[in-house]
Amino acid sequence: MAGKKIKYDTILVAGEGESSYKVYRQHKARLKINGKRIVNYVVEALQQVDSIGRIFIVGKKEPLREILDEGGIDLKYPKPIHVVAQRSNLYENIWHTFFETLPEKISPEDVGRSEYRDKAVLIVPCDAPLITAHEVEHFIRHADVENQDHVLGLTAEDSLKHFYPRDGRPGIKMAYLHLKEKSYRLNNLHLVKPVRIENRHYIQKMYQYRYQRNIKNLILFGLSLFGKDKARHYRYYIGLQMGLLFGGLGWNTPLNYFRTWTPKRELEESISTIMKTRFVAMEVPFPGAALDIDNDRDYETMQARFDEWREYLSHPENSLLSYSS
Repeated sequence: MAGKKIKYDTILVAGEGESSYKVYRQHKARLKINGKRIVNYVVEALQQVDSIGRIFIVGKKEPLREILDEGGIDLKYPKPIHVVAQRSNLYENIWHTFFETLPEKISPEDVGRSEYRDKAVLIVPCDAPLITAHEVEHFIRHADVENQDHVLGLTAEDSLKHFYPRDGRPGIKMAYLHLKEKSYRLNNLHLVKPVRIENRHYIQKMYQYRYQRNIKNLILFGLSLFGKDKARHYRYYIGLQMGLLFGGLGWNTPLNYFRTWTPKRELEESISTIMKTRFVAMEVPFPGAALDIDNDRDYETMQARFDEWREYLSHPENSLLSYSS
């Protein structure tokens, strides 16, 4: 797609739900760094991405309009910005906002037979204030949407080590997906054809269980997701969960064993089967979008290191050097 001048509509997810209030019991989009709301940093970055057309921000409309106005965000230039009322959960927010991007009214029952069945949209979260225009542009231009229906961005651990605690200074150390090839952090960028994902309802289920640690609930979740006839998928599921556990404990021997259970390509094929779509995860050398804010400590660290880290990320060569080393 690198040679085509397609401009993708973007859905910026800023809905207010239980998980959005995990930092000082405030909605993460409203948190401030250097006097500016976090969501406004994300909007400003997206406004500079050449491959983005319109921006649709989904959340509570009036508070979002006030935040955008407070930040001096122009709703018409350089990108048209539309604020969409949130629904009951993440899946509903994305699905119904997708329909807002269409030029005409069409029912969910008919959209699969329409010209919009292959329309792709970019999905971005509101809590990654260090996201940069050049990483989003890189992600879009390298995503193979002609042959894939859902492209998910990944950031390798080596690209994130610059942001670890060191020399007595605070930092952010992430939890990773430990695959056979590398350890990755989800970078929160998705280029998706929503209509082409048949099992769209699984998205909300996976989102709800992403922090699950109770082993019984993990098994029940896996059973409900995979079905009794798809036991082969459990190998990847268990490998990821065990990798997360032993990686957090710093136990490298069992970690290195369980990561062999999840080769990247096999995991992609498993997800494609479960979701009934064509899924691929693409490594991105730029780490800004992966540096989201999950808790109070992350927020405090981001406040303390924000200017320094933003300056570092403004020079793409820094990330490319870490990526290639």
